[in-house]
Amino acid sequence: MKSLIRVSFLILATVVFHLFSSASVVEAHGVVLDNGTAVVTPPTTFCVPSEQASDAELQKAMDFACGQGIDCGPIQPGAVCGDPPTVRSRAAFAMNSYYRFREGNPRFCDFNGIGRVISENPSYGNCKYI
Repeated sequence: MKSLIRVSFLILATVVFHLFSSASVVEAHGVVLDNGTAVVTPPTTFCVPSEQASDAELQKAMDFACGQGIDCGPIQPGAVCGDPPTVRSRAAFAMNSYYRFREGNPRFCDFNGIGRVISENPSYGNCKYI
């Protein structure tokens, strides 16, 4: 009985693998897989804080985004995106990273009403969004 379950699982895994590998174009997280070739595509929208957002709101948004599994190492003081060391520039990076992590879905750029989606690359200082 155990061997029958193992064989069934292997067959199912093989079918699923072939279904996913036969797709000609799949797009996710800025990478297009075209017949097995990865091509990086730049994002077309960005999540940034609104001009009216206070430093306290920005800090809260940054703390939330960094607590959701995104890499906030680049915005630590002295790191590549830590200069300028303003709350606004660091929060912008964290908010956009979280937005990208959530596949660019606009509802993940709200941050309690202080986030907005734009189409121009808002790179700050040494930190590039793409």
